[in-house]
Amino acid sequence: MLSVEDYGVIRRARRDGMSLRAVARQFHHSRRKVREALASPEPQPYTRTKEADAPKLGAFKATIDQILADDELAPPKQRHTAMQVFRRLRDEQGSAGGYDQVRRCISGHRQRHEATFIPLSHDPGQRLELDFGHIYADFPDGRRQVPVLVPTWSFSNFAFAISLPTERIEAILAGMVAAFEFFGCVAREGWWDNPRTVATGILRGRERQVNIRYAALASHYEFEPLFCLPAVATEKPDVEHKVYDLQRRRCTAGAQGPGPR
Repeated sequence: MLSVEDYGVIRRARRDGMSLRAVARQFHHSRRKVREALASPEPQPYTRTKEADAPKLGAFKATIDQILADDELAPPKQRHTAMQVFRRLRDEQGSAGGYDQVRRCISGHRQRHEATFIPLSHDPGQRLELDFGHIYADFPDGRRQVPVLVPTWSFSNFAFAISLPTERIEAILAGMVAAFEFFGCVAREGWWDNPRTVATGILRGRERQVNIRYAALASHYEFEPLFCLPAVATEKPDVEHKVYDLQRRRCTAGAQGPGPR
């Protein structure tokens, strides 16, 4: 198989005016190989054009697909492992196939159905992500856990952190007002996970029943109150990283590096 370097040599030779036949003769490749190199800047990996035969497992693939489809509706900790699927096929369906066949089948199924996330860019001033981190602080009466609100801009990754006495709605509103005053501006969108103090009801899709006081704050400052899909942390990665930095760097003795400002 030709390497990327071989492809580069062939393509440069063709660029310099050599004929396809001359390139094949000089570098001792078939004209088919030369055409492949000219059609792509690097070798393409082999891909199977059709699924491999599985005479022992083939009759049970529909059952495997059904088990995995049912798992999508089950709690994450109550979904089948490959070994459990293998045992069910053996004990309930009389399958004579081996475990490795079942494992490979399930692995391929999950890769085909795995969610894909595309990093998004946001305009300046468009999106502010909000979340709480928790740190421990020493008070005269002992050590206590303190909630810290960490608003973070998606465009610049610039953050502000403020400790609050509670995570109730009045504390959230005060913390957000302090953040707006610190930033000197207000975002067009404010993104939360789904804390019950802010989103009192989760409806269909991204629709939420919003706390009336939070809705009033959004109306006053003219930003749109938006919420991530449940259990999808990838929708607000910037603030998740800032919370981690706050807890691991800023508030850990001897840690290096600046935390949120």
